[in-house]
Amino acid sequence: MPAIQSTISQFIGIGAVGRRANMEEWNTVTLTAQTTAPATIGFAQPVKLGSLDKTAVIYNGSGVFKGLTEASIDRSAYSDTDDMPVCESGVMFGLAGGACTAGGAVGWSSSTGKYANAASGNITIPNAEFDSSATADGQVVRIRLRRIPGG
Repeated sequence: MPAIQSTISQFIGIGAVGRRANMEEWNTVTLTAQTTAPATIGFAQPVKLGSLDKTAVIYNGSGVFKGLTEASIDRSAYSDTDDMPVCESGVMFGLAGGACTAGGAVGWSSSTGKYANAASGNITIPNAEFDSSATADGQVVRIRLRRIPGG
């Protein structure tokens, strides 16, 4: 019988932006990026339905919110016509741009692509709450999402 590891020689990172934070069921749909400005859609970014069938654009606070983009191993962002996985429900890592309070509403800045407490100037992500806290720009934070169809 192999020995059980009793020590950890290195710290494991908190998480990777655009990656899952837990082992809940994979609740992801495939949508095609429809981009003009911005030219790409990054990881853990909120998207809504685009103007073409099964397409998505960056969420601006209106329209049919679809979810948060998942990270890809073969690119750093999604360009026009790229297929991209979009998480509709679950917990995903995002990049904080300021204070994020566990249990609080999730705000997103379209100018920085980062998350902070929902406040004036931030776009509130529907049916999302922070699953962990962050105190500073650049920290990784958990975002719990429960998208309600049609909204």
